[in-house]
Amino acid sequence: MDQIKIGKFISELRKERNMTQREFAEVLGVSDKTISKWECGNGMPEVSIMPTLCSVLGITLNELFSGTRLSRDDYILKAEENIISLVQQAENVKNNIVGGQIIGSASDVDYCVDNIHCANTEFWDTIGSEFLGSTALPSYGGFTTEDRLGLLGNLHNKRTLEIGCGNGRSIKYVHDKGAKELWGIDISPKQLKRSKIFLSSQGIKAKLICVPMEKKGEIPNNYFDLVYSVFGIGWSTDLKKTFSLIHSYLKKDGKFVFSWSHPIHKCVYEQNGKYIFGNSYFDEKWYSANMGGKEIMLSNRKLSTYINTLSESGFKIEKIIEDSDENLLKSENSEFSIKARKMPVLFVIKASKI
Repeated sequence: MDQIKIGKFISELRKERNMTQREFAEVLGVSDKTISKWECGNGMPEVSIMPTLCSVLGITLNELFSGTRLSRDDYILKAEENIISLVQQAENVKNNIVGGQIIGSASDVDYCVDNIHCANTEFWDTIGSEFLGSTALPSYGGFTTEDRLGLLGNLHNKRTLEIGCGNGRSIKYVHDKGAKELWGIDISPKQLKRSKIFLSSQGIKAKLICVPMEKKGEIPNNYFDLVYSVFGIGWSTDLKKTFSLIHSYLKKDGKFVFSWSHPIHKCVYEQNGKYIFGNSYFDEKWYSANMGGKEIMLSNRKLSTYINTLSESGFKIEKIIEDSDENLLKSENSEFSIKARKMPVLFVIKASKI
């Protein structure tokens, strides 16, 4: 199915009706950025939107999939071609997992930093925390805690920086452990606003900066004793750039601790009581997925990619954690906990600047 042809077709029909992208978006209940993405050939409308879209544009679904008006003679032939194309696309659809959520309609997308940042910022500005939940210290996620592992060490009088500080709960945790300076960055302005409100309510002062983790921002070099991230690093669009920047922020021998969803966990999902290896572990392409009506863009990375990139950026690996806390597993009897007993669902890495 030719998305570029379909996008141009949608654009032409919209303009024939003298509708701006914003007006068209309001009718369909989506953003004008989504309309722009379709018309540039970088995606397709959700199935639930297609009937309304076709009605507004005065076309059939078959004409939408064909990217052109169809005569009576062409209609049946094109219908069969479109059905075959849809079946082939369905066979290539990924099943991806973010946290404990199974995504059944993820599809490959071209790597474009601006598009990725735009989609992920909107997700976290709106429903991110509600849809995925919030993971914060002492939890690293996946039944693994700092209280058990003690990776952060003694934080008394330490300068700390959180990557992807979200709602501010992890900042409060390191504050309560005696940290002297509290810094945090996040791509989402609304997440930072929530964090500021929460920390203010706790009487905690922190310097919060709205900047993607791959960009420098107003962050000092050779300054921090600890940089940490709880389920944030995996959202990076450029792991090498991110790790190099974090390395520059740290003092010599400073520590970097982060957690993320384990790549094995993201390849395997439960189906009819069995665990299915649904995705290639070696596939590190970028993909787009719909979560709660919002788009996210991520890349699955091998564990070796994280380790090698850390090493190339000047870090020494001190510890890699893949197991879960047995006591926490016993306290819960969910599908997620059952899976965590059989395979790693997250990893935590501690590294130091050399």
